Order: sequence, then structure tokens, then C-alpha cells
Amino acid sequence: MTAALVALGSNLEPRRRHLLGALVELSQLPRTTVLATSSFIETPPVDCPPGSPPFLNGACLLETLLSPQALLAGLQAIEAAHGRTRSAPRNAPRTLDLDLVLHGSTVLDEAELTLPHPRAHERLFVLEPAAEIAPDLRHPRLDLTLAQLRDRARAAAAGAGSGA
Repeated sequence: MTAALVALGSNLEPRRRHLLGALVELSQLPRTTVLATSSFIETPPVDCPPGSPPFLNGACLLETLLSPQALLAGLQAIEAAHGRTRSAPRNAPRTLDLDLVLHGSTVLDEAELTLPHPRAHERLFVLEPAAEIAPDLRHPRLDLTLAQLRDRARAAAAGAGSGA
């Protein structure tokens, strides 16, 4: 079994219902068990079109026998079941966003999937809930724990906010 970390987000109502439904559906994926789920946090949109509503974000730690590609396909099927469309402009408001952040120690650079997720280590909206449920999980490229990455991102955000 492999530990996999999934980031969850929604910025179209009913946000909480989309996230809770996704957690149920994640638990129904074949050869996959949900080990932990984070609390949900509201965050401002990042790299989204102007006027985008705030997100509700969380994280889920899975144990799975699925390959990264098979797990990604499952995540995309869950998104589609919640009305997610990918034809909209990049980062447009969405009912559900499920990102495969980590899949064990897998390092992968494919057209459809990059592991670890290429920007997750910089984003507090991913790191806060992820570190809540798996603080000691290590990023295979950076060899830092999720708690260490969260602390770095907090410091960077504090520095940016102070005008430094």
C-alpha cells in the first residue's frame, strides 16, 4: 500500500457539500482506504480570474494500491461527477478540484501528471490542511516534511506581507 495525499478545493456553492461528497467517493475508490481528512479552511483564490469567489480547502490522506495514473483517473471522475468542467479558462471557479499532491515517494514528470505536485510545496491552502493530517509525510524531491514546508510557506507569506 502507498500513502497518497489529495488536496481538495471548491469555490462554487455548495462548497462544503462538494467536499464532503468527494470524501465519500474517495473512500469508495477500489483498493483505496481513507486514513485521515483535515478540517476545511476558507482561503482567497490564488492565480484565478478576477472576481473569483473564495475557496474551501482541505486534504485527505489515502492508502492505495492504485498507480498514480489510476488514482488520477479516479480523482478526475469524481470531479466530473460534481460538475467540474475543464473547458473553462484556467483556474476558473469550480465545483470541485482534487489534486494528487503526493503518491508515496513517486517522482514523475508526464504530460498528464507531475509528482509531487509542482506547486503544492509553496501553497498554504494545500500545506495547512495537509500538515494537519500528515505533518511527518516527506516531499520526495525536497526531502522536507509537510510541517516543514508549511512553516516555510508561512514565513514566506509573513515576509511578503511585511513588505520585506
